[in-house]
Amino acid sequence: MPPVTLLKNIALADSDTGGQTSTVGEPSAAVNGDEIFVSGNWYATKSVDGGASWTFVNPYTLLPSPGSDFCCDQSVIYDPGRKLFFWLLQYVQDANGTNVLRVAAKKGGTLADDSWHWWDFSPKETDAAWAAEWFDYPDLELSDNFLYLTTNSFEGEEWRRSVVFRFSLDELASTGELSFRHWSTTENFSLRCVSGAADVMHFASHNSLSQVRLFTWPEGDDEPTFRDVNVSAWSAGTFVARGPDGANWLQRGDPRITGAWVVDGRIGLAWTANRRGSRPYPYVRVVEIADTHVADRDIWSPDYAYAYPAAAPNEQGEVGITLFRGGNAINPEHLVGAWDDATESWQLQLTAGGTNGPVDDKWGDYLACRRAQPDGSSWLATGYTLQGGGTRTDAVPRIVVFRR
Repeated sequence: MPPVTLLKNIALADSDTGGQTSTVGEPSAAVNGDEIFVSGNWYATKSVDGGASWTFVNPYTLLPSPGSDFCCDQSVIYDPGRKLFFWLLQYVQDANGTNVLRVAAKKGGTLADDSWHWWDFSPKETDAAWAAEWFDYPDLELSDNFLYLTTNSFEGEEWRRSVVFRFSLDELASTGELSFRHWSTTENFSLRCVSGAADVMHFASHNSLSQVRLFTWPEGDDEPTFRDVNVSAWSAGTFVARGPDGANWLQRGDPRITGAWVVDGRIGLAWTANRRGSRPYPYVRVVEIADTHVADRDIWSPDYAYAYPAAAPNEQGEVGITLFRGGNAINPEHLVGAWDDATESWQLQLTAGGTNGPVDDKWGDYLACRRAQPDGSSWLATGYTLQGGGTRTDAVPRIVVFRR
């Protein structure tokens, strides 16, 4: 396998993010040639010259308020078929304890301006029985003809259900009335859709520490079906990965599935698992599910932890990944890489080391890895590190384009 090559490795400055960074960075990114749109806690930023320069986008003020303030989760993605950028924003709970998710869209080639069209979705308007609930931890993915939005729904602090919205890309492109289909479950927490879907979307969640539930939703069907898949046992519990300054950057880590993809009918899932047996640190648990077998593709080390994976296939069906590592002798740092079928191993490349761990022991909650456009052989990935200190203002988001 050729070595992983970093085509771009861009650190965002405070002027690019408005200084609105966080140690819980949650960066997401979308690309259309020289247009790059990036979101994170609590900022967005854009470039129309391939990352040479950036313009801060304030998610608090760029779009009109839906009745409550913005905060905090965001996700962005680009659909090359309809040439559309999508920007997902989560708003805070109002006096009634509910909130809004906003899906905004704009045509590729127009990122330089601030004109977006958007639609708002609340629990009550989705289902009247959900009036007391609020949406949290949303994400976006694409198939050939639909945009999928996954989210958890809570009542107060209690999880009530996981929801998948399905929107027609053609209707989104027309910027008119938007119909949608939604499906929900009260059995499986935090669903994750795959990257690389064509005419069938797959999504998954944990049933237990040795089983995942894999959902399949063909574009022509009204709702998904599922099957349960046994996987090698793993561990959860409190994560510990203290770095050289004593900061436990994984204190608030959890095992939700954060990476998912499909290649030739084989589905990959990735999440952060706790130390187990001969593995003394938390690690990235990776499984590949085919019709007749399940293969392990874990990323682990005896010397430090790995965490918060996201992954996507390129046009050749190769899988790229972005993730963090840290603990023991190293502060949290960011890596990208790709799976090598020949050696059956991940080939990883450091993009940036960190100088500190977070003083508040907070990190996460997710990264993004996308197939780059229009060069479908490469990947666009996000990450971040702390530079010069351990507070949120020391967070330096990073945009990486890489290939094999």
